[in-house]
Amino acid sequence: MPLLPSRAALTALAYQLGPSRYYQPAYRFIAADVGTEQGCFLDVGTGTGWLAIHVASGRREVDAVGIDTSDAMLHYAEANKRGRLNVTFRKMSASDIVYPERTFESAAAVQSAHHWAEPGPIFAEVHRVLVEGGRFYVYEADPESAVPADWIDRRGGFPPDALVRRQWAKFGMDAARWAELRAVAEASPFGPDVADERHGFYRRLVCTK
Repeated sequence: MPLLPSRAALTALAYQLGPSRYYQPAYRFIAADVGTEQGCFLDVGTGTGWLAIHVASGRREVDAVGIDTSDAMLHYAEANKRGRLNVTFRKMSASDIVYPERTFESAAAVQSAHHWAEPGPIFAEVHRVLVEGGRFYVYEADPESAVPADWIDRRGGFPPDALVRRQWAKFGMDAARWAELRAVAEASPFGPDVADERHGFYRRLVCTK
């Protein structure tokens, strides 16, 4: 009898077929906002890899690294990069980043912070591997936000707003959880250099080293 796919494998497949496709405009907007033109970029909790891919796309002077702890997600990330030489994916914990100090010019975490059981060590590690003046962008969907049409690729009316909102309620952060995350960031080595902003349907922290 063949073994059934693991829950992690099914979750990764569902993301690859769903949000990985229809959030492509959002990934592009965020990649443009990060604005890395040269040096190294770190995608924390890369999932299927699209943010790292878009950051590196068309930029020969950029090397993008995506890290994740999920073998299933990294399987799809490798497939999605389609041989791009300036994109690398590695299985790695964000609380133990195996890169030297001051390796990366910028870093981002999109829709991964809600998975962090202990965000403090992650902020500390990202701070360690950033160059002086480097920025760490943390994005989480706001369940109360409007659903902007240009940030989502809809085909035949899919995904409907109701589905998007359910996903944000489940995988985003409400105001209370966001305030807790911001407090942890402010107590981290980033200290007072943490800006609480909005970008599209996301809440965003911009943490500057």
